[in-house]
Amino acid sequence: MWIVRDVKTKGIPFFMVTSVRSGVHVLVVLANMKRAEEVARRIFKVRVDKVIYLHDGATAYNAFSWLNVEHEKVTFNERDYAEQGFRSLKHRLASMDFHFPWNSNKFTITRWLSTFFLIYNILYTPTYLLDKEVIINVNISNE
Repeated sequence: MWIVRDVKTKGIPFFMVTSVRSGVHVLVVLANMKRAEEVARRIFKVRVDKVIYLHDGATAYNAFSWLNVEHEKVTFNERDYAEQGFRSLKHRLASMDFHFPWNSNKFTITRWLSTFFLIYNILYTPTYLLDKEVIINVNISNE
């Protein structure tokens, strides 16, 4: 599972399910993030700041260097934001261990994850509508 998470807003604008990790997958992530940035600029009138990709240093991430994309290997602090996205997902899936359909395929899993991350973003990510000067933050806590 690949998850891209914004360190500032904690939103998850992109995820991808693959069976392996490679430099080609890094290229797919970058292409999709470029598209997400364009949508954010056009629809939400959001200014996208300088993007730095944080990762755990797996060899697949060498593709960032090959593609001249700014990236940084981190093990704590900022990387914890990405890990929190995984923890939330694992927490939700733990209760479904015996209830998730046994015949699931990549399509049904991706569809379920799309719904999960949509709801996650709505509940936990502030939405900025700069042209309307509005900030919406539902932020429902588990506590």
